[in-house]
Amino acid sequence: MSGALSNIGTEKVDATEKTNITGQMTEIVTWSPIDGIHLTLFNRGGGIPFQMDLRDSNDDPLPLDTELEITYDAPHLQRPQTVSETLGNIGTYNRLSIKEQQNEEYVEQTRIELNGVKIEIRSIDEVSVAVESSEQVDWANSRVFVDKQNVRTRQEA
Repeated sequence: MSGALSNIGTEKVDATEKTNITGQMTEIVTWSPIDGIHLTLFNRGGGIPFQMDLRDSNDDPLPLDTELEITYDAPHLQRPQTVSETLGNIGTYNRLSIKEQQNEEYVEQTRIELNGVKIEIRSIDEVSVAVESSEQVDWANSRVFVDKQNVRTRQEA
């Protein structure tokens, strides 16, 4: 079973929107499968397409030099681990609308490369989008989606 992830979650995956700490790499949205569900994010086609519209409290896009990465956290880890490349800026996400980011013509520009083939997230684990920015994300104005072709949920064994 697969379905897109977003900052509002799904029936099988909880999403938690968070306010980042300016000037520090901080998680802004975290996904955790509900009890008994296993979530897998696949690094298909050179990365995972993310669609994002990240805005501050003035409804302005986060600054161009905002850095972004994907992190993974589990109970046995002391702190979340970076599991993707770190984007040095979010220009693609600022320049293109969500609809344009979903368009086949631009999807390659929205891919974030994982450090491995996939990320396995158990119901006790979390995967997150983290940013380092001089501005805070305002979730009243922001959205994040993960392409459904790169997402799978299943019952845990």
